[in-house]
Amino acid sequence: MSKPRGKSNTKGKDRHAKDKREEAVSNVGAFAFQVLPQDVSKQLLEMDVDDMQRTLCEFLKFTSSQTDLREAAILDYYTSAVWWAKEQGFTDQQLSGFFTAIHILLENIKEKQMKLVDNLTEFKKMLIGIAAEVSPGVPSGGMEFFDPTQAQAISEYIFRSLFQHYRLYEFLFEQSQDEEIIGTDLVVDVAKAASLPFPPPLDEGIEEDKLEAFVKTPPPSPTQESGQESTEEGSGEKAATHSSEIDLEAEVFTRLTSQDVKEVVESVAAELLGSLQNEVAFKLREKENAILAKINKIHHVAEN
Repeated sequence: MSKPRGKSNTKGKDRHAKDKREEAVSNVGAFAFQVLPQDVSKQLLEMDVDDMQRTLCEFLKFTSSQTDLREAAILDYYTSAVWWAKEQGFTDQQLSGFFTAIHILLENIKEKQMKLVDNLTEFKKMLIGIAAEVSPGVPSGGMEFFDPTQAQAISEYIFRSLFQHYRLYEFLFEQSQDEEIIGTDLVVDVAKAASLPFPPPLDEGIEEDKLEAFVKTPPPSPTQESGQESTEEGSGEKAATHSSEIDLEAEVFTRLTSQDVKEVVESVAAELLGSLQNEVAFKLREKENAILAKINKIHHVAEN
């Protein structure tokens, strides 16, 4: 009885090992087209960044990315990751596998609240089998279509964009966004019924006391009226006096003859030029005396 039992155990072990090998083989390349279909991957590689963002928004079914900060942040991360993959020259298969990897890492934070160390371990499992044969019993990571150089670039990108900011993404998925409701009260004056024959005048649009106090021009006070009249009378008297003086001067000038004008001009000129003539004559006499003194001196020298 013991021998048949030993054969049964051996067969069970062989069958278990075979299942493990089949599972490892079936897991090869499993990340490709798991989340992102092949047709969508091809379309994304041919788009610019704006069309890429709109396509991802429709694919992820984000309906409020304009107002929801969580959806906006996730959409921004996926868009930048896909654009980076396009710059690296990934094929549609590689792009889909890379998209699956970052999708799983983000879902681990969102759904499982996985810590940084555990999520790093999950990411290392994804890289198993790249440029190396999978050992029997060890499942493949599902990203064997990458070469070591591409795997290194993917690791650096995910570490730089996700793991270095891990606490921010934990806060993003754990905390809910505060809702701000902004309201505006608007007071509208409704027009009167159309049954009225004519609209009322504009001054009836406000109350009478406000019309009298702020709009209507107040009547002038008695003090202002008397002051205004006295000012007008004073200005009238000054104007009359000035005009009479002008008329008198004009009448005087009309009575003057040409001889009178000549005499007036001569008298004024003599008065103005008299002092000047005396000064000139004095200076001439001084010059003459100086010249005569020099002549007498010359004669005196000649006689000696």
